[in-house]
Amino acid sequence: MQAILKADNKERKHRFRIWKSHPLVTYFVLAYAITWLFLGLVALHSHGLIPLPSSLISPLTFVGSIGPLLAALLLTATTTGKGGMRAFLRQWFIWRVSPRWYLVVLFAPAMVTLIVMACKSLLGGASFDLAHPSVVEELSLPSGINPWFLIIPVFLVGSLLGGPFGEEPGWRGYALPKLQERYSALGSSLILGVLWTVWHLPFFFIPGTSQSTTPFFIFALGTIANSILMTWVYNHTRGSVLLAILFHNALNITDLYFPLSLWLNWQGVVAQCLLALVVVITTGPKHLSRRPKNT
Repeated sequence: MQAILKADNKERKHRFRIWKSHPLVTYFVLAYAITWLFLGLVALHSHGLIPLPSSLISPLTFVGSIGPLLAALLLTATTTGKGGMRAFLRQWFIWRVSPRWYLVVLFAPAMVTLIVMACKSLLGGASFDLAHPSVVEELSLPSGINPWFLIIPVFLVGSLLGGPFGEEPGWRGYALPKLQERYSALGSSLILGVLWTVWHLPFFFIPGTSQSTTPFFIFALGTIANSILMTWVYNHTRGSVLLAILFHNALNITDLYFPLSLWLNWQGVVAQCLLALVVVITTGPKHLSRRPKNT
């Protein structure tokens, strides 16, 4: 029995040594494995390939959606100890940053969307209906209440239970700092943007998700552009995961309240790509910040 326990302990230590020596590779493998396993089951069920109880669909979807967060917590806890975990969690609560960055992360997506919508209208495109946003149907909001009055609670719930909280502590809180130790800020953003895009693949096979009706190329361009903008925000806010969560959620909420998406519509994606290009030119590809370090 002791021999078995020793062998098991030796194998566990060996596995953790591999995790410590290749944390980035291990992180992405774990994040993909968790998400693709759980959402893969949901996708197979949705196409009638495997039977699953309906009561399992929501839990499987939720766990799969927070794969980046779970992978980051697991790796940090097992390879860095309490000190590393405290440092990792501390990023989540960096809120003392310049007020202008709160304005950027909360309102820039809506401003860009409104500008694109105005340009489309001026060029003879169809008019947009802001009185009946898609959030009513997508989130089953109560009838009889103007959905714009509910935007703050929708935003708060989306931040805590939606994709931003399940993704950003992993993508920006864990992976981005390690990527920037090896590559420029732009290079790190591009690498992370591609991996972030591919991570979403199971969503394309689940009916009802926004990705299921979006061309992959358009989604990829939008995600990579937003990855650059996320790094720009992160590097200007002393590595604040909180601001990354707010920015990600502002992008999502804008999609729900405006009839044009910065992730999914080609006009919005082009606008985000142009904005990302301006950021790269004005701040420099090395840091995506006018200062070498997060301040």
